[in-house]
Amino acid sequence: MGVTTRQAVLIAGLVAAAVAAPSIRNDFVADDQWVVANREVLEHPPSVGAVLKEPYWPASFGGVMWRPAVISSFALDYRVSSSPHWFHAINVLWAVLTTALFALLACELAGPGVGLVTGLFFAVHPVHVEAVANVVGRAEMMAAAGYAAALLCVVRAERKPAYLAGVAAGAASAITSKEIAVTLPAAVLLILWARRADLRLAWRAVVAATVPIVAYFIIQGLVGIRTLYAGGLAVGLEHVGFLARAWAMVRLSLEWWRLFLLPAHLSADYSPGELTVSTALTFWHLVGLLIWIAAGVLAWRTRRTVPGIAIGLAWMVITISPVANIVFPTEFLIAERTLYLASFGIVFALAWAVLAIRAPRLRIGVVAALVAAGAARSIARIPAWHDDETHYQALKREAPRSYRTLWLEGKDEFAAGHWGSGEQLLRQSIAFAPSLAGPRYDLGTFYMRAKLWQPAIQQLQAAVAVDSAFEPARDALRRALQAAGDTVR
Repeated sequence: MGVTTRQAVLIAGLVAAAVAAPSIRNDFVADDQWVVANREVLEHPPSVGAVLKEPYWPASFGGVMWRPAVISSFALDYRVSSSPHWFHAINVLWAVLTTALFALLACELAGPGVGLVTGLFFAVHPVHVEAVANVVGRAEMMAAAGYAAALLCVVRAERKPAYLAGVAAGAASAITSKEIAVTLPAAVLLILWARRADLRLAWRAVVAATVPIVAYFIIQGLVGIRTLYAGGLAVGLEHVGFLARAWAMVRLSLEWWRLFLLPAHLSADYSPGELTVSTALTFWHLVGLLIWIAAGVLAWRTRRTVPGIAIGLAWMVITISPVANIVFPTEFLIAERTLYLASFGIVFALAWAVLAIRAPRLRIGVVAALVAAGAARSIARIPAWHDDETHYQALKREAPRSYRTLWLEGKDEFAAGHWGSGEQLLRQSIAFAPSLAGPRYDLGTFYMRAKLWQPAIQQLQAAVAVDSAFEPARDALRRALQAAGDTVR
């Protein structure tokens, strides 16, 4: 495709802007309510230091994770406006910047033609909607932007070693936005291997990327904020060892491949009930294993003829590792927004594959069809994050069997006075998430309102057993036991 690098970057950025722009109409939704909306330290910060030391999740949610770059950006937004539409407008700018940086990186690695197609595919990929359409998704985009900027500086450092300072700056920006940037040194090695760079540059670039990341974890420890597990370990993987987690994720990784390559169905939630967490030997585990073997064989066989495929697949493995529940467990099984950075590897590989088509008209037709389909699906998806009620309806429509959906629906049924269906839904939620205290606590409190003390005690004791630090359950259990002692003899 006869374009210059500047044209490729500009076109990709404009398409990203057009696709993301409808999200400006969205309100604060879901996690936005806790992280951003009505947060006093962001709206009225007592000092710059207070903002920099503030945990990503507020104290009411455990005060965990340290992302000072993202928290600072929210505080700066409040200096202009408290309207959610302003925050979403800034998110659109981050989507444009990140797309442009990745398009430029692809141009540096493979030329303007591949850069343009990669940038277009990245701009319209539907799996990005969750990161773009809710405000807290900014963490994904800011981390990805810093990540891409660091790697662009790595490439330029081959000509001017002074760019190593830019590697360090990009690494610092990425890691203070989200912890996924811990993989950056490995990505540096991948990029330098792809360019067959000098070994002396390689170790300097790796050091430049590593030092800010190590410094981040040291400072985070001094600040006293726990970085991981904001919402506890992923439901279904509690108390599961390394090998068992890896085997369970082999099956669940089929969902990654579907979201990367066939993202027609998107969901607001991927939890037990919708997904099956299993460490047994099943047909789907074997399918997942075969797909990973096939991807490895494809990367090896194309490493010289179509190197972009090997680079892209290696990128995906590197960047998805922090959220894969293998090296260490996380708080969720799968979330679309966490695939944002990893998706660059897939679209880069896909761009190489499409441009390998020899017939020019067919090649252009395939690119146009994929871009049009991706843009249409992304734009249609954005309203699912318009407000909390719309998001809740999307949750019920897209993940009706998720323990989270059943939990919320059960509470709604109780609130509406439909106690029979409310009890049934909460019990189904508990069956899918037996180690989670929340559904048991809610069911126990509903039993207390009906003065069904023994069923209430049973559920609240179970809630305390699975989470002894959950103080509301402990308080409710004491009240239920006192009431039972007065009435049940």
